[in-house]
Amino acid sequence: MTRYRDAFPNTSYLNVSDPVSSRGFSGEPTSSGRGMAFDPLTLGLGVAGIGASLFGANAANQTRANIANAQMAAAADQLKWQTMLGREQAKGQMGSEIGSRVFQSTVAPDLEFGRQKQAAMFAAGPLGEKQLALDMERARREFGFGQSAEVREAKQRENREALKRSLAEKEAQMAGMFGRRAPVDVSTLFV
Repeated sequence: MTRYRDAFPNTSYLNVSDPVSSRGFSGEPTSSGRGMAFDPLTLGLGVAGIGASLFGANAANQTRANIANAQMAAAADQLKWQTMLGREQAKGQMGSEIGSRVFQSTVAPDLEFGRQKQAAMFAAGPLGEKQLALDMERARREFGFGQSAEVREAKQRENREALKRSLAEKEAQMAGMFGRRAPVDVSTLFV
């Protein structure tokens, strides 16, 4: 087997494949006479550890990058959806306003006319008949109440009092000119 040192005589590197090398890291013989060499298992484990460490760090960095990319993609999707929903809502509101304007200018006046027509027909028809019947009943009651004995007496009493007042005024005028006269009984007068 060819030694590394023999293949490259100008270098002062360790021969890691030879466990019994008599040279240390500096290429000088050690004081024990035996070099500080690495056996292949230790070297393999060390290289594997470094590789695993580098691979683990690289995997962790890749995982962090994937998570960041996923978060940015989710934020972008959310922004896209919010923008789209905002546009859809604006379109829906615009359509609703247009529909409302069309309804107010075409259908609503027709509906209002129909309502007014129905109300007029009801007022002239069943409601008018009931109102007429109520007015006639009220007139009958008023006429009947006006012709009752109590109402006639109250009217006669009012008329007598009015006659007494006017008679007293006239007698006072006559008494001033001709002197006093005998009192007149108003109950004998036709009222």
